[in-house]
Amino acid sequence: MIAALIAALSNGVSLVTDKVTLSKKKTPLKLYIATLFIFLFVFTVIFYPKYGRVDWVLALMPNFMFLLLLLVIVSIIQNIFYYDSIQKEPISQHEMIMMSQPLVTILMASAFFPETFDLKIFILSIVASVSLMVGKLEKRHITFTRTSYNLILAVVLIAIQNIISKELLYIYSPVALYAIRVFFLAIFFMIYYRPVYSMLKENNRFWYIGLSAAFAAVYMIASLYSFDKVGIVYTTLISTLTPIVVFLASWEILHERIKTRLVFASIIILICSVWATFLQFYQ
Repeated sequence: MIAALIAALSNGVSLVTDKVTLSKKKTPLKLYIATLFIFLFVFTVIFYPKYGRVDWVLALMPNFMFLLLLLVIVSIIQNIFYYDSIQKEPISQHEMIMMSQPLVTILMASAFFPETFDLKIFILSIVASVSLMVGKLEKRHITFTRTSYNLILAVVLIAIQNIISKELLYIYSPVALYAIRVFFLAIFFMIYYRPVYSMLKENNRFWYIGLSAAFAAVYMIASLYSFDKVGIVYTTLISTLTPIVVFLASWEILHERIKTRLVFASIIILICSVWATFLQFYQ
């Protein structure tokens, strides 16, 4: 439960830092992505000697090597579509589509891991996910472009990525799995985007991207630990707390207006999360 909560909070901080780095610091997207994944690898590999564990006997089996390759490919495509949407789509359109991600992940995880299915947790997860979407959805958001459809595919790929990660956690520790994953992604994006790293000196971009990567690394590793210990559905339910962190930070730091229905949606999400935590550990 602690890992899931840490993941939700750190993801919220990371998203706000992303927004500041990309908008206020006017960081080019190609430079941001390539540098971010380098930082992610460096921050993760630091902990590899102590927390990295790999069962190489199983890891070198063809089926698990295929799963790892599939994870890397899915992650690359998902990140390209995700950041392409940030660059080309209005942020409201991007957020509206991304709000469906918890619901897609919950439904897919319940189908792939029926042995861990808990009806009460599942219902609470659905309620929290739908509340999040209703709280943020507006009529003017519903316009679709080619980039929008790519982002919808990215949402599905995130769910698939989580399913594959859950399977690989039987062989890799969370730190080892994430270190290997971001290693290949960092190499790919360095070659694919070929950024001008000298631009990192402007507007303290280097430090802001590093800060975002630090929280993102905590988010991903904590999520993987939570997948391993309490399952994908419960972890995804707790992750719906992330928007609460984001809009509170947006209100305090970015001085954005918060709608009343979003406050009510947040209260419902919080109630669902507390109730699910009680059921998870005291039923």
